[in-house]
Amino acid sequence: MKKIFTLIALICMALVGAAQTVNLAYFPFTGNTAAPSTPTSYLATAGEQTGTAGIYVDGTHGSSAWAQASELTSNNGSTINAMDGVGSDKDLAMINQSANGKAFAFHFSSTGYQNIVVTMAARRTVTGFNTGAWEYSTDGTTFTALPDANTMPTAAGTYELVTLDLSGIAALNDQANVYLRCTLTGATSDNGSYRIDNVQVNALPSGPDVYAPYITNVNPTNATTVVLTFNEALNATTAETASNYVLNDGTISQAALNGNVVTLTVAPAMTEGLEHTLIVSNVTDVAGNAMDQDTLTFTYGVEQQYVCATIAELRSKLDFTDNSGNVVDNTTYKLTGEVVVTAVAAYNNQKVIQDATGAILIFDPNGTLGTLSIGDKISGIYGTLTNYYGFLEFKPTAAYENFISVFEDVTPLVITIDQLNDASFMMGHQAELIQLNDVTLNEAGNTCAVLTPYGITQNGTSANAFFAYFQDAEYIGNALPSYNMDLVGFNFATSKIGSSYLDFRYYIIPRNNGDFAEHVGISEYDQAIQIFPNPVENTLHLSFNAFNATTVQIFDITGKMIMSQAVEGQVMSVNVDQLTTGTYFVRLTDGHDAAITKFVKR
Repeated sequence: MKKIFTLIALICMALVGAAQTVNLAYFPFTGNTAAPSTPTSYLATAGEQTGTAGIYVDGTHGSSAWAQASELTSNNGSTINAMDGVGSDKDLAMINQSANGKAFAFHFSSTGYQNIVVTMAARRTVTGFNTGAWEYSTDGTTFTALPDANTMPTAAGTYELVTLDLSGIAALNDQANVYLRCTLTGATSDNGSYRIDNVQVNALPSGPDVYAPYITNVNPTNATTVVLTFNEALNATTAETASNYVLNDGTISQAALNGNVVTLTVAPAMTEGLEHTLIVSNVTDVAGNAMDQDTLTFTYGVEQQYVCATIAELRSKLDFTDNSGNVVDNTTYKLTGEVVVTAVAAYNNQKVIQDATGAILIFDPNGTLGTLSIGDKISGIYGTLTNYYGFLEFKPTAAYENFISVFEDVTPLVITIDQLNDASFMMGHQAELIQLNDVTLNEAGNTCAVLTPYGITQNGTSANAFFAYFQDAEYIGNALPSYNMDLVGFNFATSKIGSSYLDFRYYIIPRNNGDFAEHVGISEYDQAIQIFPNPVENTLHLSFNAFNATTVQIFDITGKMIMSQAVEGQVMSVNVDQLTTGTYFVRLTDGHDAAITKFVKR
């Protein structure tokens, strides 16, 4: 048998003889009712347990009590997984972010049966539930987690066949009661949904194991590892014989068994984006039944055309010149180059990353990328692109591959307010870290409100261009500063703010209070200072010769003076061990002229 697996992991249910498999229960949701009167329990309409097996969202059988009027509804269904020619009619949809953490449950009997497999058509929306944690029980009280179970569609907005393969769990065989429950999380809007249709519960008759094992899933987790999941426990001797696995473009150097999961080590490393073929044979289950030879074709990672070395290359993959709507590209891209995190917000786990070629906003509501701080340098990010009303976003689909360093310093691009008002100029620097020197805020002293634009003035020119976009930024709710400042932030553009539509324009988005640094005059002597090492841990060494400085001062990023001492000569050392981690300015002055440069304390 040949099975084709694409991208990182797709489940493929093995085909077994129709005479072997018995349908225990079937739920097509025919004639289901939309909110506010959607039923909270359903009995099977076909199968061996018609009228007894059930699906519950009423607080019984291990389920949660879902709000009938606001958290349940029904839509047009799907023909996927339909039995006996049942056409598309209705489905069961679980909706609303208020239901995050709630569970739906199945209940049936496996008496006289073994090797249970549940299949269904499933669909999710972009803002709907994106994680479903499955558990099983035989008493309805004590549940055991199924950490590897996944019935979430790979893409939003379309029905897919998904499989919950329980055939390797002997504890569920020949049981008077089987309870399965799935807890949903990740919904970010009231109309976000997870829908199911044409649910089938299938099993094999109990008795001596005379059925050959088969592969239910292949998952190339990285360039040198392929994980195979079988439907049942295997014989260790045959499963761990490396010669039973033949890869067309590499060698299987090791096969390790854990129950019904075999982890293969590949050498040399597989090439990302190329199709690989694996032939598996001679593997037996614990009863001695030998599998049929199986040919698996899969792709590791993403196709070569979707691999991007730089942010500029990634940005070229989607046209974002149209700012009239929200356009989602479900293609998975991989950004291989090294990038530095320049901004971080807890809300939706947003981050901005930048390299020498450009920058892009990371929109990560599920926390897929993990925890990162400003200055962290990473590489190897998988994700999809979205044109959000003219602003390009990158949504991660996997954790980053490599952590390279911390405290990497990205120098903001110093621009003028005229350039901030120039759409063509700003389009070429979208999401980059920018800086406006010697500016004031027009609404100084006002309380800063979230998702609100404010005016900036520089040399007599004003623009409504400071936007409080980071909803959990520390300056939200505080008075806007009134001093002359050097304002830092990232370059943001949108034609939509919250539920209000405004004229499309570019904004500067400060990240924290430190981005409102008090303006300090900088003279032509700046280049005269040489400092090392930078970044520094303990002692900062300075060398200068342009003028007779008498005082050395250190300021934090907000403009507050941290240290001041007399100059000891044109070569001197300053102890900075007591400073906290971050960016600082060192200033040399003779009381008239001054020279300033920047350093990073580790």
